[in-house]
Amino acid sequence: MQIMRGGLRRDEQPMTEKKRILFVDDDPDLLGGLRNVFYRDRKQWDMTFALGGQLGLDEVRRAPVDVVVSDMQMPGMDGATLLRSVKEESPATVRIMLTGHASRAAIGRLLPALHQLLAKPCTPAVLREVIERSVGGVDPERDARIRRIIGSVDNLPTPSDVFFELSRLLQIETSSVAEITAVVTRDPALSVKMLQLVNNAYFGAHRVTTTIPQAVSLLGLEQVRFIALSASVFVVPVAQVRLARTLDRIREEASCAARLARAFAEPAQRDVAFASALLGNLGEVVLALCREAEFQLRRERIGRGERERDVELDLFGVTHHEIGARLLAIWGLPMTIVDVVQFSQDPGSAPEAARKLAGISHVAGAFARGGVPAELDLGSLERAGCGDLVPAWRAIADSQGGAGERA
Repeated sequence: MQIMRGGLRRDEQPMTEKKRILFVDDDPDLLGGLRNVFYRDRKQWDMTFALGGQLGLDEVRRAPVDVVVSDMQMPGMDGATLLRSVKEESPATVRIMLTGHASRAAIGRLLPALHQLLAKPCTPAVLREVIERSVGGVDPERDARIRRIIGSVDNLPTPSDVFFELSRLLQIETSSVAEITAVVTRDPALSVKMLQLVNNAYFGAHRVTTTIPQAVSLLGLEQVRFIALSASVFVVPVAQVRLARTLDRIREEASCAARLARAFAEPAQRDVAFASALLGNLGEVVLALCREAEFQLRRERIGRGERERDVELDLFGVTHHEIGARLLAIWGLPMTIVDVVQFSQDPGSAPEAARKLAGISHVAGAFARGGVPAELDLGSLERAGCGDLVPAWRAIADSQGGAGERA
């Protein structure tokens, strides 16, 4: 038997739609072990176990797959070839690779097709958490809309001046972590890639990392050089040059918001506040790249005074905060950052541990756009315990010349 399907019989299926998870490996014993390990998950997942890359691709073609988990080294169609095909044919599918001792060249070949890379052996608990974070929330319709939007997004564009400056520094043996960090933090795309990789079990130090300096330090300058120069993950495609001005505006607002968030936060939270605000507009970048016409209409309607959240729900069915948060969760960033990004429009509804940081991000983002009181949700800020802090934050923003202008 080459394909083993887990889960309940069709006549036993619950009314709610289950997520379809595909496991691919060339070792039948390993697939059998995965089936046993995840047996208790059969009520929430419709699991399929395919022996080899070609059979895995056949399964993707047979019916939609929410998540594919593949081994790297397989005879015939290897994991890299499989995931590249999945990306092309089913871009909304989350793509996770399990690998042992892959070379740098092999990893460079993998990165464009990956959402997460996990080291073997990988514990069932880690793999289960990665899958759960990837399949999203409890609202199937909203989840489907988010997945369709972000399905084809793997790497965000980085302006050429940042890319070339980073490349120049990385060619100088005496470049320090502080110098590299200063360039990385100029752009959200670089920042998110560093955080994505350092929080990945394959690259990381097996602990949660929420700050850019720590990420660069843990990855090491050689790893940063490999990511930037070998994998080409920061190059802006020619087809997206027309969006350069729009993306520059988003980047500038994010950088301003991050600087303000760091100034608003208490010392112990300054770095995570900075990272969360810097990544807070990633959903806007995704919309600009994937839904360009609707994104321009969004800007026009917001410019006429309509509420951002209402406009986005009308045009896309989801907010850019939800899109950004889901992408960060799929990429494996810390849940603190994911929660702050998701709830920065409504900090009072955030998990308790993230409420103040979400409030900081909410206010910093508004001030970075030249915010006026109408842009602040004062009721939500009160619920987050930040209402009485807004005047002080406004004074800090004014003293730093932090408020920008909405383009």
